[in-house]
Amino acid sequence: MNHVDHRHDEPSKKAYYVGLGLVFLAALLWSLNGALIKLVNQGGRGPDAVTIAFYRSLFAGLFLVPLVRGRYRTLRPPPNSGSRLPIRSSVLVCVLFFTLMTVFFVAANVMTEAANAIILQYTSTFWVFGLSPLILREKPGKRAVAILMLAMAGIGIIFAGNLMEAENVRADLLSLIIALASGLFYGLLTMMIRQARESDSAAVTVMNNLGSALLILPFALLLGDLLVSARSLGYLVFMGVVQFGVPYYLFTLGLVRIPAYQGALITLAEPVLVPIWTYLAVGEMVPIPTALGGTVIMLALVLFVLVAKQPSTAKQSTA
Repeated sequence: MNHVDHRHDEPSKKAYYVGLGLVFLAALLWSLNGALIKLVNQGGRGPDAVTIAFYRSLFAGLFLVPLVRGRYRTLRPPPNSGSRLPIRSSVLVCVLFFTLMTVFFVAANVMTEAANAIILQYTSTFWVFGLSPLILREKPGKRAVAILMLAMAGIGIIFAGNLMEAENVRADLLSLIIALASGLFYGLLTMMIRQARESDSAAVTVMNNLGSALLILPFALLLGDLLVSARSLGYLVFMGVVQFGVPYYLFTLGLVRIPAYQGALITLAEPVLVPIWTYLAVGEMVPIPTALGGTVIMLALVLFVLVAKQPSTAKQSTA
């Protein structure tokens, strides 16, 4: 089978490692999310999940608008992408997946410990590995799959351990399922961003955030309360710009340079950092199963960094 060469499909070694660095920096900034959500919604006394999701996307999109002047025309399906997904515009699908991911993740953070919510969101890596060969024609190698299995073992420890310790299994199960749903949509979003790599990265990020805010707005008006205190508004602005908008821009830039499955592995740094920031911000203790599972995930991430290798475009099959 012949493969069409694209401008971004064969990055130089320098561009490849820049891509890894951009994705890691995005994960570092994302890791502030649990602490900030807990600070905004302290014990259920602040804005609800839908309101937080709306303002976070709105402020992120507005902040990045100046970067996108004259670049909206790049928001088109990539020509000759070779994708097997029967969708005309990856960017519009990005907005839908971005919105679902955001709402489910914020809801999970409000309902359960931030450490559980973020780590379970990273079942997204499983979906990226499983669907990338079909959607993107990027096939992970055996080493990458082995590292993924180790990371998934860590997630399994967290899921099972927290259910065994739960006082209200039904309530905890619901919050964990919501976090898992966030992971599914995060995985789909990652692949759609990668598929839209011919589009301008800032334009994709702004479209995702403002489009998400627009989709969430009716629900925020019906179910939430858009009138928030000055303190909460300050946190929401910071969250939208520093923790949400900028890292998604960096993530999109990174996925231009590296395969989606490698980006998914690198972002596993986020769930390792989230419990640390949340503990420092609000004193929320990390459940023992979460600490054990997080250690396993960290080991998997270290192994990936040690064996990280620029993939061959011809086969797209190396770790």
